[in-house]
Amino acid sequence: MGEKRGNTGKLKYDFNTAWVCEVQFNNGKWYRIIERDFRSFNGPRRLTAPNKAELGRFDVGSETFEYEGPYYYWNTNTEYDPDKQPKGEIIQQKGKERQQAERTSVAGL
Repeated sequence: MGEKRGNTGKLKYDFNTAWVCEVQFNNGKWYRIIERDFRSFNGPRRLTAPNKAELGRFDVGSETFEYEGPYYYWNTNTEYDPDKQPKGEIIQQKGKERQQAERTSVAGL
């Protein structure tokens, strides 16, 4: 039997992952982002959550608030000090850089 490889640990999320995650880049604009990148972003972060959940109703409103939770290196549960890292970036550990997506001809982009 083979040994497990790759990401075998479970990432900690100190917020509800169903909520909308947004970060503010250095240009001042807010962008939606996936929760894995959200927890590693060094800059202003905010979450948007519904006020209440009611079956069959979609007009319940929402609330947006600043997120002041811990900062983790990308794809790890290791915390980092945000004052010692560049602002407005997703922070990664040395040697564990994330893969960049590539555009393909299939998408026509």
